[in-house]
Amino acid sequence: MNFSMRNFIKNGFLNAIGKMGDYWIILNAAGWFDKGVLLEEDLVEIQNAINARVTPSESSENEENPENEETVSA
Repeated sequence: MNFSMRNFIKNGFLNAIGKMGDYWIILNAAGWFDKGVLLEEDLVEIQNAINARVTPSESSENEENPENEETVSA
């Protein structure tokens, strides 16, 4: 089995999505890109995974409560 630093780093970032702040993942992935470990296609894959996580939750919140109002008990 061959070890791939690129796959190791990329999988770490993909697994961190939803557990770490998106800004942290983006900034650190850019650092590994600058070092030549990650490729631009890896950054695209990471960004797409971040977008996929963010988009469904926003749309499901709107479907559950279209007016986005909180119910307050008296």
